[in-house]
Amino acid sequence: MTGNSGNSRTKLPTLVEHAARAFREMIFSGELKPGERIYPDSAAERLGMSSIPVREALRSLASAGLIEAAPRRGFRVRPADREDLLQTYELRLLLDPYAANLAVPRMDRVAIARMNRALQQLEQTLHSGDMQVYDRDHRAFHFSIYEHCGSAWLLKFMSMLWENSQRYQRMSAAFRGTTADRVAEHRAIAEACKAGDAQETARLVRQHLDRTREIVLRELDRETSASR
Repeated sequence: MTGNSGNSRTKLPTLVEHAARAFREMIFSGELKPGERIYPDSAAERLGMSSIPVREALRSLASAGLIEAAPRRGFRVRPADREDLLQTYELRLLLDPYAANLAVPRMDRVAIARMNRALQQLEQTLHSGDMQVYDRDHRAFHFSIYEHCGSAWLLKFMSMLWENSQRYQRMSAAFRGTTADRVAEHRAIAEACKAGDAQETARLVRQHLDRTREIVLRELDRETSASR
């Protein structure tokens, strides 16, 4: 009995993580539309698991801001609209450059080496076109810089904003130019870090984010006009 109980406790977090990853991908890919309701029992059947880890995964995504939970009304995908985009990126345009500015002076040779490895992995993923892996590797590169900012609270807030902004990153991907252009954007940030230029790193990070915001804002406005 003891062994089986321990095994169940070990499996549950794994199932919750699996369900959360599946929901994230469905949201980021657009399979789950903004505002769409999610019924835990139906979702559990679709994912081939019980409703317990599915409900836990939905609660965790609600705390991250991707999903809204309403008492007695279940869950729904948080709307991805102009207002949400502007609020998300208004904060990111403040916090990401600030974190980069704090982080660069703290980055030693070990940190730079780790950033270089993250950049190399991101470049390989960009060339492969695997969007699920790209989400992970894109975040890993940026946070290989931000993690040296010296503030756990700042990293926590940024992680929440990053989670919500990933769907906008997906939306902008088709309009950011060639793979070479996207690689060059990230290489420029890495080079500024290696040069120890905190202000230039912050400027490039701000430019990188602002480009995403402007691309997605244009597309959202275009979709709104087309639907009228």
